[in-house]
Amino acid sequence: MRTRLLARPLGLLGCGLLLGEALIAVLGLRAPVLSAVALVVAPGLALIPLLPKAARQSPTAAVAASPALGLAGAAVALVSLSAVGVPLTGLSVRALLIVLAGAAVLGLPAAEPRLLLAGAERWAAAGLAGAVALGLILQGRVLAGSPVPGNDWGKYLLYADETRRGHSLLIDNPYWMLGVPFREEPGAPALYGSYLLMTGESAAVLAHGIWVFAVTAVLSVYALVRACWGPSAAVLAAGLWAVLPVNHDILAWHGLPNALALALLALLLLYLVVLLDTGLDRVAAGGLALTLAALLATHRLSTLLAAVAIGGVLVVGAFREDRRRLARDASAAGALALPLSAGVLYDLWSRNRGYGGTQDYTAYLSSKVDPGLVAGDLSYAFTAAALGAVVVAIGWVRRDHRLVPLLCLLVVAVALAYSWLAHVPLVYFRMAYFLPLALVPLVAIAAARLLSGRRVVVAGVVLCAVITPFAWVQGGNVRDFYGFTRAESLAALDRVASELEPREVVVTDRCWSFLATWLLHTRTLAALEPEDIQPRAEVRRAAQAKRILAGDAEGRALARRLGVRYAVVDPTCADVASRALRPAVAGKPVFFSKRLAVFRLSGARAP
Repeated sequence: MRTRLLARPLGLLGCGLLLGEALIAVLGLRAPVLSAVALVVAPGLALIPLLPKAARQSPTAAVAASPALGLAGAAVALVSLSAVGVPLTGLSVRALLIVLAGAAVLGLPAAEPRLLLAGAERWAAAGLAGAVALGLILQGRVLAGSPVPGNDWGKYLLYADETRRGHSLLIDNPYWMLGVPFREEPGAPALYGSYLLMTGESAAVLAHGIWVFAVTAVLSVYALVRACWGPSAAVLAAGLWAVLPVNHDILAWHGLPNALALALLALLLLYLVVLLDTGLDRVAAGGLALTLAALLATHRLSTLLAAVAIGGVLVVGAFREDRRRLARDASAAGALALPLSAGVLYDLWSRNRGYGGTQDYTAYLSSKVDPGLVAGDLSYAFTAAALGAVVVAIGWVRRDHRLVPLLCLLVVAVALAYSWLAHVPLVYFRMAYFLPLALVPLVAIAAARLLSGRRVVVAGVVLCAVITPFAWVQGGNVRDFYGFTRAESLAALDRVASELEPREVVVTDRCWSFLATWLLHTRTLAALEPEDIQPRAEVRRAAQAKRILAGDAEGRALARRLGVRYAVVDPTCADVASRALRPAVAGKPVFFSKRLAVFRLSGARAP
């Protein structure tokens, strides 16, 4: 046993971090940063043997993959714990994480990389550190300071706060659309709520939590390429991921589950590449199963993309000579994914009762992809490089089947972007956020193969240097575009909140919807556009909000019946097609600024 434990230094470090954080909590002290490390990094260090051998042979690849692996393990375990009815508390969360890490150290093989950085590995580590630093600087253009831009962060802070209050993930949102179940996928909220339970911090600190997921994605992309295509390509891939403007756009509107799913998808691609190449042993198949379960718990659109891409990989594998081995390995992962996903599946089934199904595809037609905008968000320099890389990758794929998962993901992302042709309902333009998962590794691989030695480094530095100024400007632009909150706006909403009666209803437009719900902590009717809505059950409530904001006789009567006194809107708010909404609110303005207008509705009375 002693020899086995000594062979698991990273796993023991993870357990030590968890035990140290728990001891600090027992002493009545707080260490918020250590709590975050215990929640994200520590489980991943213990779970490193679940990585494929190709990743474990490189210490930088293994360590870089561990945060995504830790997030996957923690999310699945927390969702499953809540699903079986165990209350989430600081004690139960810590106990669960310690048991998870301890079981991994004692039960998994002693298969960790040698912690020795020499030669190319040392330079790769330095390059990765530079890519992360560059990413932090550019991400900071969007996320630094408070309040952060975007609207969606309001609903995730509210969910985390209510999770702390209710000690469960399967709870109702007492405010949204007059009160509905929390229908968001539970993966990211489980992590957020657990952090609050462990630290006692204000939920407001979580507004910057998406930054952790953004950095994790840089690390995961590095791990994918380093494990399968070498250090030079890996550093270039990490650098490109860090500078691409499209990866910063998602931070501006605060796509929290999407950001976490990108990190998990990079990990999934690593498993799929190894599955086609050398195959997965039973332990690595467990890692693939855990990643699939975590993705299911995190983001439904990403899960759809992954499922179709996996299907494409398996179809291609069926024509290979080693298809029996491939089928055996894939079946092993699938068999393990079922029990690992049981709690997640129960959670999703429970929270989506009353979902009302999804809307028809016509509700999302205004969200079609604009290729010109996508090329600009990727940057024109990268788009040109990516088109060339795809062409050469298609030529190489017969000799290198490891490229198949990347090309399958690319094909599926493009197909789903245009799936309105097949009447598939989804927000089509959001498929653009998945393109870098395939294109960034393909560009890095092509550069590493077509160039030699220092030329790869020079080419990578030049390409990143060309893209960085555009990313810098784009970061400021998207922060301004999604910057609904200002100090004077928050002060105005504080005054409104002080005048609200218990259970009073406030109506909002689509731009202030989630933010107003969080900031006012009162029942909210949000005038969402059809493309904003996933559950059909919310369509009627959104229509009521629009009717009230329209200011006609029917809207005024509905406002009186519901006791709506205040309307909160953004004068510049537009729909997905950038058409100004300009609601004709029938009321007296009590506050007006560039991004916030508060109206007291005519004839309204407190409930």
